Amino acid sequence: MSFILEFGKNFKLKNNIILKVVNSFKGLNFRQQIIFNNKKITIINDSKSTSFSSSLNLLKSYKNIFWIVGGLAKKGDKFNLSKKYYKNINCYIFGKDKKLFIKAFNKKLKFQTFTRLQKIIKKIKIDLNNKVHTNILFSPAAASFDQFSNFEDRGKYFNNLIKKNNFLGN
Repeated sequence: MSFILEFGKNFKLKNNIILKVVNSFKGLNFRQQIIFNNKKITIINDSKSTSFSSSLNLLKSYKNIFWIVGGLAKKGDKFNLSKKYYKNINCYIFGKDKKLFIKAFNKKLKFQTFTRLQKIIKKIKIDLNNKVHTNILFSPAAASFDQFSNFEDRGKYFNNLIKKNNFLGN
């Protein structure tokens, strides 16, 4: 934001106009998109995440995380998250490259594996503890082509699962 304001100053743009434009900016669908938020849960659809590095900022930004991860992992992708974040994360792994994710998370994170995304959503609903605010992060850190035609289809499917399983009524 400071860069934008400095840029505007160089071009003699008024701050109120810059702020109006910035506030009207709509982020990309399925890129760290908050699809639901209340006192009990926050659900973020980050289907655009196709590598570990694209999921790291979310994992560092929240506590009590239920991380939905999986698909076709990028060759050579490394899970480089500082150990101090491990205790905040419970992983729900799905997709073709489950074994790669298991190997990356072994002795680091708590995880469970599933064949399909819909089974994860049902399990998360069971695992929710309404006493503690939970952040559900759908940030697959992998390509979607094992089960979906692209990240947009995967993101829409996730949103539909959330609606179908009545998360929005929590």
